[in-house]
Amino acid sequence: MTIREFIKQNRQELDAVILGALYRYDGKGGRGTIPENHETFSDSERRQWILNDEGLYRWARRSGVRI
Repeated sequence: MTIREFIKQNRQELDAVILGALYRYDGKGGRGTIPENHETFSDSERRQWILNDEGLYRWARRSGVRI
């Protein structure tokens, strides 16, 4: 499977993980809750998250993505 196919099949789940990472409350004034009109991501941004986030990277590898 290519990374492009992985992103296409898991777009909503990837966005949920990315938004969770961006808006998690860290006790140091983090953003807190995800706003209703949150930003959207391009496939290029999703790809960068997969390559740079260990959890997303491992998920992609377990799904058969050859990175």
